Amino acid sequence: MIDALRRSLRRWQPDPLRRRVEESIRNGTGFSRGEWLLDGALDEADLDQLAAEMVAWCRERIASARRPYGIDQLSLAVACAEPGRQPFASTTFGVFRPLEFYADGGVAERLRQFVSSLRITDLNRRGAEVRVAAALFSWGDVARATIFADE
Repeated sequence: MIDALRRSLRRWQPDPLRRRVEESIRNGTGFSRGEWLLDGALDEADLDQLAAEMVAWCRERIASARRPYGIDQLSLAVACAEPGRQPFASTTFGVFRPLEFYADGGVAERLRQFVSSLRITDLNRRGAEVRVAAALFSWGDVARATIFADE
């Protein structure tokens, strides 16, 4: 009877680990943001350069991500918009591991495909600069800051 009461009461108590993880995420742990501005008349070479810069940025961020006890999952999202406006193109790459970034047909290739899918004529017709933003999230950084914080 007493054990059942304790279990029942535990349901109403906030989970301290969950609270720490949520707070860590709210504080920006594991979150990296990259931004590139495109301005002027663009051509294929400009998009190739943008894709190369974005992949290099991801590689740098992935290399610096924490991996406590093999927790190395990442998430990546990319959006394009005129500053102050709604995105006109965006994609997410779900949850992946670093090896999946580098694999044939992996996230790096899919990121390049996304950038190359942007229509140069549409970009140039906008007559304004275009902001391309990427958000990379590391679950390993959050795990290191919360679950394994005492180590």
